[in-house]
Amino acid sequence: MKKIGILTYHSGYNYGASLQAYALQTTIEKLGCDVEIINFEKDDFVASREMITRHPRRAKELIKIVTRIPFASSLSKRQNLFDHFTENTLRTTPRYDSEEKVIQNIAKYDCIVCGSDQIWNVSGKDPVSENMLFFLNFEKKQKRVAYAASFGTNVEKSTFRENEYLPWLKKFDCISVRETNAQIYLNSKGIKTEVCLDPTILLDKEEYDVICEERLIKDPYILMFGWNTNNDLIEVAKRASEYYKLPVFNIVPPPRGMFKGIRRKLDVGPKEFLSMIKYADFIVTNSFHGTAFSATYEKPFVSVVTGNPDDRMKSMLDQLGLGHRLCTKEEVDFSKIKTDDFLNVKHNKNILRSVSFDYLSRALGDE
Repeated sequence: MKKIGILTYHSGYNYGASLQAYALQTTIEKLGCDVEIINFEKDDFVASREMITRHPRRAKELIKIVTRIPFASSLSKRQNLFDHFTENTLRTTPRYDSEEKVIQNIAKYDCIVCGSDQIWNVSGKDPVSENMLFFLNFEKKQKRVAYAASFGTNVEKSTFRENEYLPWLKKFDCISVRETNAQIYLNSKGIKTEVCLDPTILLDKEEYDVICEERLIKDPYILMFGWNTNNDLIEVAKRASEYYKLPVFNIVPPPRGMFKGIRRKLDVGPKEFLSMIKYADFIVTNSFHGTAFSATYEKPFVSVVTGNPDDRMKSMLDQLGLGHRLCTKEEVDFSKIKTDDFLNVKHNKNILRSVSFDYLSRALGDE
């Protein structure tokens, strides 16, 4: 049995990061491999993800502390739920707090899989999480595969460091990325690249039900979810509340969406996030993973667009046959939102998945 090590963002107290790691781990296990996640987290990254920062260094961290103090108990539980998920649901190595420790323990793998998430985003937007280790910048000792890796939405912002990472990417045996613009960029550099689905779309709702928590809120509710909790998202959520006569719950911690008159439920880890999606009567989101899981759980939902639509989200919904769920706040009309034919959506999803499954099977095979 081949031993596979996955190197990705698998926590950060972010639902998408945690669940994409779980989905990729589960999918590779289904291919008959022994797989674990390489638990690489430096101290500064661990500190940056804290629910309430213990050692603030910037003004926005002080703002975060002040706005979160009233929710300290719920946020503490939230952090514990994420930690429990990482330690007990994901299969991980002990934590490696340096690049050197990862490299010292890498020889046991037959193959290293990098991805998914924005592991190749070195644009300078989030220097705490940027690390050239995700390009496997060390001596090659085993097969190297990238699955749905991402440079972020603007590849151009990362190219100023291409002299550092392109030589290492050329040592990969197989590369797939998450966005078409990344494929075009790497192909232009002579690096053969395919486009694959975000790992979260590779599993069905029945497979997520294995880890999904029981219902958290007894009465009917609307879920609002978006890390970018902007005014458009909030306006549509309030309109949904008025139309459906149901309360809205926001699961994103302050300072996002402050003083907007919407209830917060913050003691929500990855398993609880699945529950909040599964049992919601309606979902208002502007998040890719909020959209992806709403589609997986076949929920009535709307993805709110502000400005230009996210290419990933638009492409995914169009391919699934759910493009009409992507709307600006002006376009949202609850009276016209009907139950979709999810049998057709499942059919479309299976066609898309076949490309990704085929890629993984080839990439992890013996050729």
